[in-house]
Amino acid sequence: MNIKIGTIIKKLRTENNITQDALATAIGVTPQAISRWESEGCYPDIELLPALADFFSVSTDELLGYKLSQREEEIANIKKEISRLAEEGTIDERIAFARNAISRYPADFEIKENLAVCLYHLWQDAQNIDLVKEIENLCSSLLDDCKDEDIRYVALIILIGIYGKTKQNEKVMHAVNMLTPMKYCRETVMSQGIGDGNTELYIQDEIDKLTDALGGAIENLALNEELPNDPSTWDKKIEMLDISNQIYKLIYGDNLMFYHVRLSRNYWLISTYQISQGKKDDALESLENMCYHAVEYDRSYINDHGKFYTSILTDKLVYPEPGKDFHELTYHSDCYYMLDRLASKRYSMREEPRFITVIEKLSEYSK
Repeated sequence: MNIKIGTIIKKLRTENNITQDALATAIGVTPQAISRWESEGCYPDIELLPALADFFSVSTDELLGYKLSQREEEIANIKKEISRLAEEGTIDERIAFARNAISRYPADFEIKENLAVCLYHLWQDAQNIDLVKEIENLCSSLLDDCKDEDIRYVALIILIGIYGKTKQNEKVMHAVNMLTPMKYCRETVMSQGIGDGNTELYIQDEIDKLTDALGGAIENLALNEELPNDPSTWDKKIEMLDISNQIYKLIYGDNLMFYHVRLSRNYWLISTYQISQGKKDDALESLENMCYHAVEYDRSYINDHGKFYTSILTDKLVYPEPGKDFHELTYHSDCYYMLDRLASKRYSMREEPRFITVIEKLSEYSK
């Protein structure tokens, strides 16, 4: 039998973003020993197999090459269920599932990240101080062991949220300072040109990411808790959200594709302030705009993955396929969520023909 344990160790280590040094420290050998195993120069001593298997949350059979595909399939199914529960499950269901998954695969960083996110959402609702230590331990372990920058970013944002809310000023500043300043980010550097002939693409990518961040920042400005939500601010909030919509249209033109979802949300938010002001006709117009963009987003989600944007500022960019770095609604459509929002008691104009038309159109595309 041709034993490929070194190849399997390297594969498991790489998948989990673990360095040779970290693995060596965990099982009590030198990094050089790990390197020799992975290059098939020699095999680990037999007494190390249980420790290696435990570290990667696999059986010794899997470590020796048996049932590896079964393990990979199970992890893939776990992550698919995590994705489903993120849209359809309760927070308690998500936490229970993530805890069970971690008990089986404690070295999987994505599962650990999901549990941290779920516990953070629960803590935000309940402010249960007992959750803080567990969340902090999960996020700290991700920062110590995980090399995936997206997962590390999520861990930092969670810690910043907790430390900020609990007034731990020194800790929050330490976490904030671990983030890279905007002016030194990868996209900014690449947009200056790196000699590979793709500078225009990199500039458009930076424009895209800056627009995405700017639109989100304006929405956060309108909704932030330090800006009172009362009649004195409603016109200001509406103006902010309208500016955000204008920015998206300016950058992406009429062919908004993915960014229809941002406009649908902004128009829905605008309608809530207009209803509070007693401006029924304005609110109905905003809801009609919301409906249009929600429907166009759902159409685009189905039809436009892999197609190029058409604005002169973004025509080198492709509406991406769903994947690891692209999170989008999967189990429900935007129309589904907008229908759910319109069930609120604030919408007292339910008998209005224009409102009924909005509901009918959203229902057509809801899933």
